Amino acid sequence: MKEKLYKKEIWITIIFSFLLMLTGHFASIFVLFPSLKGAMMWGFPIEYIVPILMGWFGMMVVCFVMAIVCNQFDDDMEAYAKTQGQQVMTDKTKGSV
Repeated sequence: MKEKLYKKEIWITIIFSFLLMLTGHFASIFVLFPSLKGAMMWGFPIEYIVPILMGWFGMMVVCFVMAIVCNQFDDDMEAYAKTQGQQVMTDKTKGSV
């Protein structure tokens, strides 16, 4: 169980680091693919407005989801710690009898 939780923590870190980098550096998409430039969105050039929106709202959504996932992970860790604490207590009581 402990190894499973550590693997889950690592994957959560990797996935959300990638998503935060992607939303925070979305302007790089227009540098990598210059053919995407030139369109307009709400009267603004797309290469300006989309990175701003992804930086604000995209990052907000990613952080919201990350908070939910991390809280779930914390609950899993607390449940594991409780089971380990109960196991230690039962081991101590068995040893003292």
